[in-house]
Amino acid sequence: GLPNREAVNTAFYTLAMSRGLSAGIINPNSRPMMNAFFSYKALAGKDESCQEYIKSAVDTEIVQKTENLDLKTAIIKGMKEESARCAKELLENTESLVIINDYIIPALDVVGDGFEKNTIFLPQLLMSADSAKAAFDEIKAHFVMSGAEQVKGEKIIIATVEGDIHDIGKNIVKVLLQNYGFDVMDLGKDVKCEKVLEEAQKNNVKLVGLSALMTTTVPNMEKTIKLLHDNTDAKVFVGGAVLTRDYAKMINADFYAKDAMESVRIAQEFFEE
Repeated sequence: GLPNREAVNTAFYTLAMSRGLSAGIINPNSRPMMNAFFSYKALAGKDESCQEYIKSAVDTEIVQKTENLDLKTAIIKGMKEESARCAKELLENTESLVIINDYIIPALDVVGDGFEKNTIFLPQLLMSADSAKAAFDEIKAHFVMSGAEQVKGEKIIIATVEGDIHDIGKNIVKVLLQNYGFDVMDLGKDVKCEKVLEEAQKNNVKLVGLSALMTTTVPNMEKTIKLLHDNTDAKVFVGGAVLTRDYAKMINADFYAKDAMESVRIAQEFFEE
């Protein structure tokens, strides 16, 4: 008999699962025990895209495959294969721009709105982004097969600044911007400011996105911003774990993106002006 027995049971249950327990006799009405169960499965890679964990934490449904889905619903639900299939079927009698404007973009808007309101979470956002990309891939393949000229959107450069090798956030931004129709030039990570300037000038790019995860690399972000402002008329949006809106103003960034969806909003509003 130890005090706070439930905490001990929960810790023991987690240890047992980590050692291979496949069937445990537990109290399913114990919230801590069930939290341990769903958390362990998510962290151990036994819960695809953390769907079961998210369902246990919020009121949402686990995606079930069905034959009766339209493209918008498939993207919202993060169903990659179904999104590709729906796009392919639509292309038989629907213009690609109609598919993009009436299905793909509205679906991403729904997901983005849910993400901002904390009713949709990062794993779901990524699944929807991948699903939208699958639909776009079908559209691109259709262009190639038909010999039609593919219409490209406004150009945007994105890069992780010199000295910083973290690019997960940047890659998410890239996928979302591409899904919204922008022509994204990804310069990669640990990119020198001179390289960003060179590509911006060479390609006449009007909007540049810079990412930094480490505080030690933010001065390089500031240096890149200054170089762009001094030599081009390009505007710069910045993002990253170490940045805040006030910090972005301090280094003279034109826009601050707190997350990937805000990068999309910034780009949309910038090119609408």
